Amino acid sequence: MRHQPLHGAAELLRLIHNLIRFGTIAEVDHSRARVRVKSGELLTAWLPWIEGRAGTTRDWDPPTTGEQVVLFSPGGDPSGGVVLVGLFSDAHPAPTDLPELCRRLFPDGGLFEYDHENSVLRIKLPGRVEIEAPGGTVWLGNIDHQGDMARAGSYSQDGGSLTHNEVNIGHNHPHDGVVPGSGQSGGPVQ
Repeated sequence: MRHQPLHGAAELLRLIHNLIRFGTIAEVDHSRARVRVKSGELLTAWLPWIEGRAGTTRDWDPPTTGEQVVLFSPGGDPSGGVVLVGLFSDAHPAPTDLPELCRRLFPDGGLFEYDHENSVLRIKLPGRVEIEAPGGTVWLGNIDHQGDMARAGSYSQDGGSLTHNEVNIGHNHPHDGVVPGSGQSGGPVQ
């Protein structure tokens, strides 16, 4: 007795062709973390994209419309596929060609990069930085601050010197014009 093939040659070829396809993001549904991919004449159903982590540690870096992707379809069925994002294209080229940089560039011009050749972390933002750390923050090393600074709460300093316009205003600064009694002294000595 002769067995009938489960699939014809054309159907098998179609399934094989659909296993791995290149395409671009056509639509993004942020609330469901799903995308639709355009690959040739095919427009997929809503599919999940592959993130760096999706367990108890989770990443959120949604793809953008027009981003080049790879569509993996187990068994050749695109309706059950997953989308691998992160392919550079002419529309979205690599943000650098320097091998010593690990760089992330954002659409508003923000930049986060580490230069491992010079051991420098660079952050450039068009806005501001917000840090919430109820346990506090620890800085080791010198800080060079430029710009205004507003602060609330107490201030404590151990060691070092405290100057203002190159004048010692620390705990051991001398004054001139000191008058015994209730008189006012002059300012700190330069």
